[in-house]
Amino acid sequence: MIKQLLAITCACTLASCGQEQSTTSTHEPSQASYGSKQAYALRGADQTWPGGTDSNLVLAENLQARNFYVIFDGSGSMIDKSCGDGKRRVDTAKASVAQFFKALPKSVNAGLLAFDSMGLNERSAIKQVNSTSLSSAISKIKAGGGTPLGHSLEMALEKLTSQARSQQGYGEYHLVVITDGAASDQTIMIDMVDKITNDTPINIHTIGFCLNEYHALNQEGIVNYRSASNADQLINSLKAVLAEADSFDTTQFQGS
Repeated sequence: MIKQLLAITCACTLASCGQEQSTTSTHEPSQASYGSKQAYALRGADQTWPGGTDSNLVLAENLQARNFYVIFDGSGSMIDKSCGDGKRRVDTAKASVAQFFKALPKSVNAGLLAFDSMGLNERSAIKQVNSTSLSSAISKIKAGGGTPLGHSLEMALEKLTSQARSQQGYGEYHLVVITDGAASDQTIMIDMVDKITNDTPINIHTIGFCLNEYHALNQEGIVNYRSASNADQLINSLKAVLAEADSFDTTQFQGS
């Protein structure tokens, strides 16, 4: 299994807990400790991921494909209109993520996981990007419920690992999390961030929507954390994800 060469910067952001939050909230920085051992991406000889064997495994057509898996926070606080430029946060975020998928080249794979009033589940499996299908899946998200961010990361890791096995460890793997608050399962969330950082080359990209800088996952040296307080900043943060993933044409974004 050959370990793909990926950017080592990891960023993550994480999710709203069903309680409404605003830009004036004053969260204290988390004292959680991430990275209990050297990050996987820094261990050049380590080729253990994705590991595992499966006699029924079907190899992907494009072993070198880049993969983008989005976790969308559709929790109850996303109903709030602050930071939404007059719209509900959830609607502003949905429109921005739809533009993100539209900007991806056709050679890229993409998938969508969301938690909202319908619970936590995958809305679109990882496959060659189809912006029309993905936009349809995004449009069905309805804000409500809590923020199982830790469990979302756990599910995303499983999906990306499965995809990596089908690509025999080649390609790139990017996890994009869009959220507006704190996780309701923070202990699990911390464990999963640590696991992803230490055991895989998955890049975790973060956008904190309508949050200030004091967020549990805004940890220097571990998290490349971006805040967005309006629609334009949200779009620009998503553009930055593509820029970090190496030379995508971000001019396809609209509304910036």
